[in-house]
Amino acid sequence: MAMAMKNYIMFRCKECGTEFSIPKQYIQVTTNHVGCPLDGKHNNTVVIGAYDNLNECMDHSSYKVEHGVFKQVR
Repeated sequence: MAMAMKNYIMFRCKECGTEFSIPKQYIQVTTNHVGCPLDGKHNNTVVIGAYDNLNECMDHSSYKVEHGVFKQVR
């Protein structure tokens, strides 16, 4: 996957299994790692995908919107 053209980068924490996406504009190029948002001590993450939009990024699971917030259903 060419990550240069993608807007969202999807990560998985190797310690707790949490999957999360970050807009590419918020990732600093000088950083060697991205920490897990669930536990700030987890620094062992891997890139699992790069996507053009958020809908592509969330295709692997089902989500619904409750009170303006995305909630994972499955």
